[in-house]
Amino acid sequence: MSRPIFKRQHIHEAAMKLFVEKGIEGTTTREIAEAAKAGEGTMFRHYKSKEDLAWHLYHENLTSFMAKIEEGVAKAGTARLKIRSMITDFYNLYETDPILCSFLLLTEHSAAKRMGDDYKTPTSLLVDVIEEGRRKGEIRPMDPQLAAALVFGAAIRVPLFKYYKRVNRDLREVVDEVTDSVWKMIEK
Repeated sequence: MSRPIFKRQHIHEAAMKLFVEKGIEGTTTREIAEAAKAGEGTMFRHYKSKEDLAWHLYHENLTSFMAKIEEGVAKAGTARLKIRSMITDFYNLYETDPILCSFLLLTEHSAAKRMGDDYKTPTSLLVDVIEEGRRKGEIRPMDPQLAAALVFGAAIRVPLFKYYKRVNRDLREVVDEVTDSVWKMIEK
């Protein structure tokens, strides 16, 4: 019974690594099967296609990560602290599991096609934080979607720069610096 679960986990790990390295479109099912030391048919017993596998990995991992960041946001009192908590969680994820973090960041665009309007993402959570911060007078009047784009655009580029070896520091060391910088874009 544990053997199929074991193979499935190997398929997940191999696929995620290859999707980060080569992109979803640039990765073949044969490459995933070879890296997982599994037959290509084994993969298709679990998933209809490579795209279904990518969606499964994205959805499962994002759902788990969302629970973590929502917990941190719920504990933080101000909009600034909520944003800091989200940045902290992203940077911790990158430093503890760079493949998973990179996969989530690099796959977001293609995964968006499968998300409904009510699908919970870090972006939708950030929009909620910004709207609440505006109501409380912590954030200046501005379009919450634009504010979220500014904050995430700046904060999320940092792990991508680390992935591309343009930033060499442990990201957990720059949480306060990044938080201060993005806060200046939206503070009242």
